[in-house]
Amino acid sequence: MSHIFGCKQTPPTPPTTSDEESSGSTSDAEMKKKKGNRAMGKKKFPKAVKYYTKAIKIDPENATYHLNRAIANAALELWKDAEADAANAVELQEDQPSSKSHFQLARARFRRGRCLEAREALKMGLERFPTEPALIKLGREIDTAVKALQRRREEEEEAERRTLVAGPSGVKSLTDQARALVTTGNVESALPLLAEARSAARAAGTKREEINAASLQGKVELRLRRWTDAVSTWQAVVSMETEEFSMDVAEERGALSNAQNNLGIALKSAQRLDEAALAFNEAYRLSTNGDDKVATYQAAQILQNASQCLLAQAKAKEARSFSARALEITQRVFGEHHASLALANLALARCLRAEGELRQAVAAYAKALEIFAQKTNEECLEEIPEVPSRDRLEQLQGQVKAELAQLLAIAEQAK
Repeated sequence: MSHIFGCKQTPPTPPTTSDEESSGSTSDAEMKKKKGNRAMGKKKFPKAVKYYTKAIKIDPENATYHLNRAIANAALELWKDAEADAANAVELQEDQPSSKSHFQLARARFRRGRCLEAREALKMGLERFPTEPALIKLGREIDTAVKALQRRREEEEEAERRTLVAGPSGVKSLTDQARALVTTGNVESALPLLAEARSAARAAGTKREEINAASLQGKVELRLRRWTDAVSTWQAVVSMETEEFSMDVAEERGALSNAQNNLGIALKSAQRLDEAALAFNEAYRLSTNGDDKVATYQAAQILQNASQCLLAQAKAKEARSFSARALEITQRVFGEHHASLALANLALARCLRAEGELRQAVAAYAKALEIFAQKTNEECLEEIPEVPSRDRLEQLQGQVKAELAQLLAIAEQAK
């Protein structure tokens, strides 16, 4: 599993440098921009955003500052912010357009799944810079995604038509009935409906409806701790999504990453640890799109699961590095008080305990307990939807208290 962080990295677009600017000003705004550029060079993207923001506050009409912040936000996969900055840069550069601004705007919209708007932004850029290689390459990616989107819409329309023909026993109806049972706690009762839904989907040739039913079935089997069944189901989901989904569409790549992650959980629970490690590694690669410097909360969850797998393999040091990285990502995404940080600290605490770092483990357990105590159970469940029920949440909270008490007792005996 140590090779997760060896994924090939795609470096972010370098920020616009002073050589590309018309102004040689040594103003405070320029100093902030230069500090931002240095932070970008060191891949300290949040710090770069901070400096570019300060420069923009001083000189909001300077397009370069907006463009550079767009590039930094893109490196953090903050695509909404990147789009806003790139749009400002394009508008401010109306008289002296920049291919970089058009590229950043089109890419941000593309990464947000807004393929048609991305194509419009790209069209404007290509009208001004028809031979720009980066724009041409992005255009090919967007065209591929648009075709996939159109194909998916056609398939969904056909699936809906077939479902309507099938009436109340149609695939979607069966899946919805099963989902309602799961929501009300009748988890096991959902399985026959989901099996029927998958069978009906195969008969109707509606692959995406089968994927939806199978994904819910896999989640149900995980909740029921039917590990062997869950492994089989998630293997089927991964196979179908690999065949059906386009990796050029961020949403579909994310869905496949999630399926690989669930497969890893099932394999780990079934004690098939080497296979679980491979599944987590692939899930992480998909979630980061091959660049581990740019990570999301989904990636953090995968790293937490991978660390548990490593702990089960008695690889505490590697497990700790994964948990620490997961905690870092979670803090960056949500700040210091989100309920998900309780889970991240719990995962890290267990790694530290396994390494014999009892003092640090106690601190991590205490932090997890503190975060849980600051929120109601309803708030926790809202912020950490991967915890399936109130019972499971209370079980986790109880584990934190028990494991912390055990460590404190050990520490007391050692005095």
